[in-house]
Amino acid sequence: MFKKLRNRLLIVNTLIIAALVLGSFSFIYIMTAQNVNRGIDQKLERAVDTVHSQHMSRQKEKAPKNGEGDNAPDAPLAQDTPPDAPDAADAPPEIPEGGETPDDTQEKQAFSLTFTVTTDADGNILEKDIPFELDEDFYSDSIGNIIYGEKDEGRIRADSGLWAYRVLQLDTGYVVAFTECQAERAILRNLFLILLLVGLFTLTAAFLISLYSANRSIRPIEESYNKQKRFVADASHELKTPMTTINTNVDVLLSHPESTIGEERKWLDYIKTEAERMTKLTNELLYLAKLDHSDSSVILSKVSFSEAAESVILLMEAVIFENRVNLDYNITPDIYVNGSAEQLKQLVMILLDNAVKYTPKSGNISITLTRDSSDAVFKIHNTGVGISDEAQKQIFERFYREDKSRARESGGYGLGLAIAKAITDSCKGSISVKSQKNEFTEFTVRIPIMK
Repeated sequence: MFKKLRNRLLIVNTLIIAALVLGSFSFIYIMTAQNVNRGIDQKLERAVDTVHSQHMSRQKEKAPKNGEGDNAPDAPLAQDTPPDAPDAADAPPEIPEGGETPDDTQEKQAFSLTFTVTTDADGNILEKDIPFELDEDFYSDSIGNIIYGEKDEGRIRADSGLWAYRVLQLDTGYVVAFTECQAERAILRNLFLILLLVGLFTLTAAFLISLYSANRSIRPIEESYNKQKRFVADASHELKTPMTTINTNVDVLLSHPESTIGEERKWLDYIKTEAERMTKLTNELLYLAKLDHSDSSVILSKVSFSEAAESVILLMEAVIFENRVNLDYNITPDIYVNGSAEQLKQLVMILLDNAVKYTPKSGNISITLTRDSSDAVFKIHNTGVGISDEAQKQIFERFYREDKSRARESGGYGLGLAIAKAITDSCKGSISVKSQKNEFTEFTVRIPIMK
């Protein structure tokens, strides 16, 4: 059952983390791809716009200027100006060797992997602007398919790499711009591989973390379930013994119908003793259930821990004397805590009664109640058989008894220390045990002091 629950938690956690990683990495890849494609489109657009601007400039130069034509009157010549000498202001700029202006050179450098091809309406190449060496078969074989294709832009692959193109239709033909995009595709491919490796590493780490988290989450539930099962089994066992005794004694009584009550009194005493044991057990179980519920009717208020401890010690002095045990106590007065006076008395009673039961004759019991910073510290130390290290880990569990036979003889059910812990928890305190086998046992209770 718990294994299935753990696997479900593991699967759910892993799927959630995988969805988040996949969504994040997909978003990163898509945004990067859009930026790369946008950059390619901008290069193609700038190349096409450059050729289109040049084409429009040529059209304007070919158009007749204002005032020129067959009917235009001859303009008067300026005096002292030779007819063939052009004005310095209208003189065209000097073109460096090679026929390129500085602006053209800078623009071609910016588009070192971008070139344009101009064709006529039939697809014949009229002009090409290629600032680098390139096999002519690459674009001459593709021009026809590109300009007569259904799309004005796309990608083509050649021996020289991957190229993007865009087509612009002019009134005299077509302009096709090409730009190399192999580097951009390599960037996207490398990004995909990096994201894939990081994603696999992240999912592996997420799986291990989810496995650890699922195990930690299930462990308290499993422990609680096992404790509950053990609690039910122990309670059933404890109730079974007195019920069997009562039934047996009743059968004995029924087998002697002619006997009087006086004659069968010992069987009735057995029945009464076992009934009282059952009553004590059920009362302790009900009290524990009451302490476990947050809606308990017990009202916590400012009470004197000192007075509660002293009243229980005085009440138990006669019992301690009869057991020939030496008692030494030191109770600091006026220590107040937030709790219930009856619960505090029961806490002290449980610990003191437990010490008396397990302290041999002529043994010692020492009780102290002191202040330690902001806590009230109650300690009860007794000599005796002590508690083993293994038992100290389970001593506050319900129905736990290290020596079951001795505990049954003393009338205990293993619920006293569980009740003591529940009372301490209700006061926002803590209880611990320290013991050495065949030497001593010491219980320490710490409860916050009321300011």
